[in-house]
Amino acid sequence: MPDCMNFIKTSWRFLTNATLSLWLIYALFADILIGSIIMRYHPSLFHALKDMTLQQWVVLYGASNLRVTWWFLGALILLFLLALTTIVCGTDKLIATIGTLRSGDVWRGLLKLSPSIIHLAFLLLLFGQLVSHTLGIKLRGNILAPGVTITVPGSGMKITLKELRVDFFGEGTRFLGMDGSPRDCTGVLSIIDAQGHHDRVISINRPVWYKGWSFFIEDFSPKSRGGTRSPFINMTIRKDPGIRVMMVGAIVFGLGLIMYLLLVTRPQISRGPGPVDGSIPAGPSPVSDKTVSYTHLTLPTN
Repeated sequence: MPDCMNFIKTSWRFLTNATLSLWLIYALFADILIGSIIMRYHPSLFHALKDMTLQQWVVLYGASNLRVTWWFLGALILLFLLALTTIVCGTDKLIATIGTLRSGDVWRGLLKLSPSIIHLAFLLLLFGQLVSHTLGIKLRGNILAPGVTITVPGSGMKITLKELRVDFFGEGTRFLGMDGSPRDCTGVLSIIDAQGHHDRVISINRPVWYKGWSFFIEDFSPKSRGGTRSPFINMTIRKDPGIRVMMVGAIVFGLGLIMYLLLVTRPQISRGPGPVDGSIPAGPSPVSDKTVSYTHLTLPTN
């Protein structure tokens, strides 16, 4: 038992070493840099990540092409180690902060707490990405023409395109070369589920969000005024359970950063030994001895 406790303490001290975190960041940067070069020569292998979960890609592509995908798997390991060091360092900082708050130095305690909040946000962002790429669903190539109904797999929903309108730039538009080109594509989706029918407006820059599912227009027809092709939209349907976690992480990161900037600029907070009232400690003046000081000059009175 004592040997086990010593091992835990040694490992904990090792993970709290700031130098370790820096080397992990350097290694991750180098790994991704090499990977970006490899991806340029094998784009189709990594393009499959867009249409499947992370574990599916590892089984179907990653494990069987290690000479090309080693850097990606290495990046996952480095991110895990970086998250682990962040958890350990954040825990140590939180324990120290609680001790400072108990001593009554609230402002110094909050100043120490703000980096822990930023670390927490970093972990939430990583966790949100992990959830998105392991539990998310992405369905491409969902063709809908007006009046056509499709079923969304695994959702119990049916989608019907009730209306479709494509707007075009008119003649003499101020956008050079865009005469007669499509300006926007707008449709009305009827979502049918156990709660009934729900109509939602969808367009190129206005996706539809419904019960954790999102619907995006990837392509549409016609592309020219008076075109002979039948009107339709090509939708991508997604379910991204990690997006909310990432949104919370982004908000927490912003709050932690604002808290740190507000607290660190307060003159009452001392970040080191010395007076805490904002006064300047006594010592030799950094200015030249030829400078005349008028601090104690008494002006004559009439």
